[in-house]
Amino acid sequence: MNYSGVRGQVAIVVLLISAMMLTLGLSMSKSETVEIKINANDELLKKAFDTAESGINFYLGTGGTNYSSPGNNSVADINVSKIGVGNSINFDEFVPAGSSESYWLVNHLDNGDIGTTYYAGVSVNVCNVGFTGSMEISYFYKNGANYNVARSGFNFGSKKVSGFTDTPPGCVNILTDNSPILLVVTPIINGGKFYIEATGGNIFSSQGENIVSEGKISTQASKKLSIRRRYKLPGFMVSGMMAEGKILSD
Repeated sequence: MNYSGVRGQVAIVVLLISAMMLTLGLSMSKSETVEIKINANDELLKKAFDTAESGINFYLGTGGTNYSSPGNNSVADINVSKIGVGNSINFDEFVPAGSSESYWLVNHLDNGDIGTTYYAGVSVNVCNVGFTGSMEISYFYKNGANYNVARSGFNFGSKKVSGFTDTPPGCVNILTDNSPILLVVTPIINGGKFYIEATGGNIFSSQGENIVSEGKISTQASKKLSIRRRYKLPGFMVSGMMAEGKILSD
């Protein structure tokens, strides 16, 4: 028997097995390295998101725009901009039938209270895009010391609300006499998207704040979080949405 030939074959088999084990070991090592790296990245992104969220809360609580986490391991830069200042207001949000969209016609103070700088135009155009339902518009205004609300209704499609005015698609014009406070648009039958336009070159006051917080973990990861915070309706206006004529301030 030729033992040398057998020994040669055994040596080749051993080399092949060793090569396979080495390749498998390298593959497993590479897989583990990639998995650890992905897990580490996910953890950093989560920390960056948490920091961005903390930055939002920090701004809402203090008004500050630079947040540092305890231990200074992460920071958040907060950028705040006004919503809706200009000659038109378009939130680009679908409003379901029976829900409402509100547009402020007066400024607000830093603490969120209603100010005394009123929209200066004689009217406002309330517009829609392809809307085929009916629309109720509530106009809140101030006359002397009294708050009042006036309502009007419009039919834009074949399904009509009795007593509303039939009108072609597009915009309707709402007079804004006295001291304008608020317009509330409520679609009926169908929902839709709405916006308002100023007339006579006038502009609208801010509708609230857009807050963007960017959380950063050194140079390793960053994450942005944004919220839109619109001014709230006072309680007496919420109840006044169901009333006609004069309403009481709280």
